[in-house]
This record gives sequence, structure tokens and C-alpha cells, in this order.
Amino acid sequence: MRFVPFFLAGLAVVLGSSATVQFTDVAKDAGIGFVHYKGPHPVPSILEEAGPGVCVADFDGDGFTDVYIPSGRNLAGGSERLRNALYRNNGNGTFTDVTEKAGVPGTAYGLGCVWGDYDNDGRPDLYVTQYGKNVLYRNNGDGTFTDVTAKARVDGTDFGTMLHTGATFFDYDKDGFLDLYVGGYVEFGPKSRQTCSIGYGVEASCPPSSYPGSPNVLYHNNGDGTFTNVTKAAKMYQPKGKNLSAMAVDYDNDGWPDLFVANDGIEFYLYHNEHNGTFKEIGFDAGIALMSSGAAMAAMCISFGDYDNDGNLDLYVSDFQDVPDHLLRNDGKGFFEEAGPRAGIAAATRRVLSFGGGFFDYDNDGWLDLFIANGHVYQGVENTRTDATYKQINMLFHNRGNGKFVEVTSTSGDGFKIPHLGRGVAFADFDNDGNVDVLVGNSGEAPLLLHNSGGTRNHFLNLKLVGTRSNRDAMGARVKLTAGGVTQMQEIAGGGSYLSQSDLRAHFGLGSQTRAEVVEIVWPSGVKQVFRDVEGDRFLIVQEGSEQLTLRRPASP
Repeated sequence: MRFVPFFLAGLAVVLGSSATVQFTDVAKDAGIGFVHYKGPHPVPSILEEAGPGVCVADFDGDGFTDVYIPSGRNLAGGSERLRNALYRNNGNGTFTDVTEKAGVPGTAYGLGCVWGDYDNDGRPDLYVTQYGKNVLYRNNGDGTFTDVTAKARVDGTDFGTMLHTGATFFDYDKDGFLDLYVGGYVEFGPKSRQTCSIGYGVEASCPPSSYPGSPNVLYHNNGDGTFTNVTKAAKMYQPKGKNLSAMAVDYDNDGWPDLFVANDGIEFYLYHNEHNGTFKEIGFDAGIALMSSGAAMAAMCISFGDYDNDGNLDLYVSDFQDVPDHLLRNDGKGFFEEAGPRAGIAAATRRVLSFGGGFFDYDNDGWLDLFIANGHVYQGVENTRTDATYKQINMLFHNRGNGKFVEVTSTSGDGFKIPHLGRGVAFADFDNDGNVDVLVGNSGEAPLLLHNSGGTRNHFLNLKLVGTRSNRDAMGARVKLTAGGVTQMQEIAGGGSYLSQSDLRAHFGLGSQTRAEVVEIVWPSGVKQVFRDVEGDRFLIVQEGSEQLTLRRPASP
């Protein structure tokens, strides 16, 4: 089903036998009227420049992906009635704001969010990171949620109140229950420095170097609705971290999820899973702690994908203006090498300040492309330099399939014409038309819902995995698909991007192939399943251990 009200506006531009995919911002027409609130101050602080992230999930189980967006609050004590927003996907190209009915407005200044079925009841639950205490909403299964933060003991303040940023659910001990990592950014409060001079008498937000770092928290899921803080026991306690985003994947193919943490202005963390409930930080050994120059990254976004289809998960990391973003190729031996310059993304990304985004196959050709949301953090930067702007244009890079990317921003539709303060990004096929769309959270603005017009005539296969012995969300499961002799691999993972989370369904482009020769799934429990001659252009449900592939038929709106 397509987004009917604006289908004509998103038609592909066909040139002979080829087609250029067009992206159109349809948020307003779709009924998403949310506008992010930064704060009342004329010059935003580091807190007010941080959000929002965005996260997506099918919270009501109707087959269509829904949207959650955090918002800020007036910390000066204003009377505005501010809240986060949950939008239910109606399945007909429109969304309905159900925040109040669902009971998920947030409880403090919101920054990021992630979904995860922590109690394995088949319903995604929602965790929101905030300035102060975080909140966990349990999905009741009737369109409403219950705040269970206190009962679950996951408010994030175990080591003191802080500015919380990226979080992620993952089953680090493979016991079948999702654990929770929560990142801390900087020590920031009412008495902290609010603004800094960036030259020529221009005041703007301060850099992270102006503040001390803060601790992270790792919560182990006890399987009874509660969690235990195991940060120190797991050897993961980092009291001076400046975490922005976190994502867990098995980068070294040993069958256990490792945790990657993007830090702002200090070394990047890689926590290797030691298979015994503990982790070892090996960012330097893996080649990702610092840039090749020895400088620290202003790492905002984490995205994993096998962009060269060699069977190893590669890493994209966004960075500050004047520094290229990073495409870190996994050599399959435990080391990441910088491939950004030779892959063709370095020069273009040096000109912008990048936040969320990452890998997705927008044209279904079987090769992962790259979307990047851009926007500065220094209001008035135009008054101090001629080559920078506060609001910036987002970017799209097409994967040529030979290890190189080409920027196609200018030819990819009206969704790339207007500059914004881009922050969090989530990918999902919101209208179930077989083309992956993009949701972008903008600071102080309405979000973008970039509808993907498709038009390439390429085929796809979309798989929703349901764990039985493994965690219900199947986080940590590996999917390999071979079509036309080309093998792709994806791992189901939460978190990532910037303060955000994308759809957990595995979406594969098949190119000109109408079916997959082989689909192989390896679950966290160790169960392996192989399906052969799988017809394409379908949405399928795969249950762990079942020999059947179930055709998913979304409910009528």
C-alpha cells in the first residue's frame, strides 16, 4: 500500500530504462504535526542543541510502523504544555497522534528513544533517554503504556543525575532477555556554563570539552520485569565518557554481541564481549578509538552494514564540520580500516556537520547506500565564517557496488532542497510498498518524513524475525540472503544512528532477481534455519525453529 495522498508528488523521474528515486517530505500531509521544542533561550545550550532522536516500531501489531519523537522542555519554568509524540500509522498514508491516549508523553527533557520487547510478551516497549531520570514504558497491548521505570529500576541515575543520550537494548549474555545499555554525555546543570563565544562576539552552545564526562550504565535483565546495574561487574564502567550513540553487533563473527559507543571528543569505545558476562574495551586494538591522525572524533552516529557484501559488518561514523565522516571497513580479522576517502564520501562530508543516518538500500539493488542528516550546533556560525551555515542540507550517497559511493543529493528529490538542523534518523518502509523511507528528527523544527518513490523496478524481500528460544525481537540474529549469486548479510540490532532506532525488520534489495536462492538465519540461541527458493516482493514472518515462512498481511486501516 502506498501513501495515497501524495503518491503523485513522489513519482520517480524515469530516464529511458533507468529511474532516479525521488524523496519527498510528506510529514505534514501525513498528519505529523509535531514540532520539536529546544528551549526558551535565545542562544541554545549544549543540551538544547542535542535532540531529537527518533525511533520506530509497530507498537500495536497491525503491520505498519509507528513513530515516536522526544521533545525538550522549558527548564526555565515556563507554562508551556510540552510533550513527546507517538504517532500511530493508519496504514493509508496518514498518522494519528495517540500520545495522550497511549500515556507516553515523557517525564523530562527528552533526547533519544529505543524500542525493545524486554519482557518477551510480543509487544515492543519504549525507553526514552532524558535530562535527569529516564523513563521505561511497558506496552500493555491495548494501545496504552504503563510507566514501569521505578519497578524495573532503569532510570539511569545510578551514578548520579546526568544528561542521557544514546541507549540500546541487546542480549549480551544470550539468556533470551534483552539487557539495556544507557549512555551518559556530559555533566551539565543549571550552574554549568550555558554559552561560549565562537568569535566576533557571537555566543553559541559550548563544545563538550567545556564539561566533564559522565558514567554509562549497563542493566542486566533479570527476566522478571526488573533489571540490575552490572556496569562495574561487567567491566564496563567509564566515569568520564561522553557517549552519544550506542549499538551492539557481532563485528568479529564469534557469535556474541559486542558494544560500540560513539563519544564526542574523546576516544571511541569498543567493548568486546568476553562470553562470561564481562567486556574488554579494545577500541585502540580494533583501530577505531581515534582517527588515523591521532585526533579524537566528534562521533555522533553509529551505523553498521556490510556495504561491500564481503560478509563482515562495516561501520559508518558521522563527525564534525571540517572533518570527513568515517567509513570504517571491517577486514574480518578484528580490525577496522578507514575507507572514507577512497570510497568517495570524505570530501563532501567535510563541508557539513553530520549527525544521524547510516546504511540502507534505497533503490533495492542489493548494495547498501548512505543517508546523512546534517546541521550545525553553533547558532550564528554564519557570522564567524563564510563556509558554514547553521541549517544544512541532508545528503544521499549511492553505492556503486565496487567499494565506492557517489553523492546523488541534488538529483534525489525535493526532500533534499531545504536546509534543516538534522539530528536523529530512522529507516523504515512506512507504507509497505517495498521501498525504505527515511524519518529525520530536526532540532527546533518539524520532522521530515521522506517518502521513497521507488521506480527502479528492482525487487525486495522483507523479513520480520520472531524469537522463541532467543529474545522475542531477535536482536543479535544474523540473516544471509543470496540472490543472483550475490550474498548479503544483516544483523538485527537496536539503537544506532544518533539517539535513534530504525525498523527491526530486515529489508533486502534483490535487484532484478524475483526470488532469493537461499535465506539463512542464525539465531542468538544457536538455532540455524535455511530456506530455499524464496519468492521476492513479499513481507514475511520467520519464527525461530519453524520450517514455515508466514506471509505477513497488514490489517486494513
